[in-house]
Amino acid sequence: MVGPVVTVDFHNTLIECDEWFHLEVRTLVSAVLDWASEHAGAAEQLINRQIVDDEYRRLRLAIHSHGHELEAERAVAVVLDRVGISLAQDVIAAAVHELMHATLRFAQPVAGARQFLQELHQQNARIAVVSSAVYHQFLEWALESFSMLNHVNTVITSASCGFYKSRPEIYWAALAALDTASHGAAHVGNSLRFDVGGASAAGMKTVWYDRAPSTKGGTQEFIPDLIVTDLESASEQVLALTRANAQAPVAIAKGNH
Repeated sequence: MVGPVVTVDFHNTLIECDEWFHLEVRTLVSAVLDWASEHAGAAEQLINRQIVDDEYRRLRLAIHSHGHELEAERAVAVVLDRVGISLAQDVIAAAVHELMHATLRFAQPVAGARQFLQELHQQNARIAVVSSAVYHQFLEWALESFSMLNHVNTVITSASCGFYKSRPEIYWAALAALDTASHGAAHVGNSLRFDVGGASAAGMKTVWYDRAPSTKGGTQEFIPDLIVTDLESASEQVLALTRANAQAPVAIAKGNH
């Protein structure tokens, strides 16, 4: 019998790491320049680092909108080209690898995340981690560090598939890797826009992990099929959602607080 299919967001759903996230979305290019100057003998670039960070932020926001992702090394090269800086690709690659790995020491599992994955795995669920992330390897490092990777069938990032979570294609890539269709599959994540909105557009059922419980129950634009407020008690409700044959009204699963 084919088991249930569940895809799960990474940051602030399974793993917390604000240092990694800040590097990903704000300071990657300026950090690469600083690393290259210190470690690779690259000439100090006489440019305001804020200008570089602002250009990188503009690139990230554009990607949020159109949904076509760039891997970290390519994104760095694009921004450096825009501000008139040349840096060897091997230096960029080495810098990105080391900078990303350095943030791993700050990573922490979200409460109940490992138990949640383990319980899904024990029920023969096929599981994919789906994340907008410019450096795929960081997710595997982090999940392995907290004994979660062995409960997951595949990891799909925007870097690995080329699509941000504002587009359904990233979810379709995960479903293809799990050899299943969207019908009956459920996605769990903490963002209404990117998790609920993106997965819903892909034809999946959606679970909003509302870590700061509110009464809004979603927005008029992004309405989840299920709301959970903790992961410790979520696995059975998520599995039940995947087994449902029809859309159900929004249900709020109260945690043990």
